[in-house]
Amino acid sequence: MVFGEASDDFTTTQLSLINGYRARLTADRPDQPRRVALGRVIVPTDSAGAAARERYRQYAASRYERTLAPQGERRVLFAPDLVGSAEQIVEWLHADPVLAETNELRLELPYEFTLDDYRQILHDTVDLVAPQLGWRPAAVPAR
Repeated sequence: MVFGEASDDFTTTQLSLINGYRARLTADRPDQPRRVALGRVIVPTDSAGAAARERYRQYAASRYERTLAPQGERRVLFAPDLVGSAEQIVEWLHADPVLAETNELRLELPYEFTLDDYRQILHDTVDLVAPQLGWRPAAVPAR
């Protein structure tokens, strides 16, 4: 979610914010890391049952309209939710020019889902999506 002060396009606005942040940091604190995290609603459907897949599709469809134009007085812009197979999600993420400008990808979970839904989404994200983006789990220290 971003405010469309200068553009009606979510991606253009988000890239502008990132570039402005990095330019300001370079000017004010040149030694500071320019770390940027990106949040996206990601719902892989690979191991979901048929009913859950349909519920996920309906959820994304109910929120899609808000991604087409600025919303409200403050001109809020939303990115579309990424609901589909891990392969589709990875393809969408690789095509996202904002992701190419970031250091971290943060998974945002829909509020309305069940604990079992969250387990399935996290499983598919960790096992199917994240490795294709170059993520590897950190080593767990021995006790």
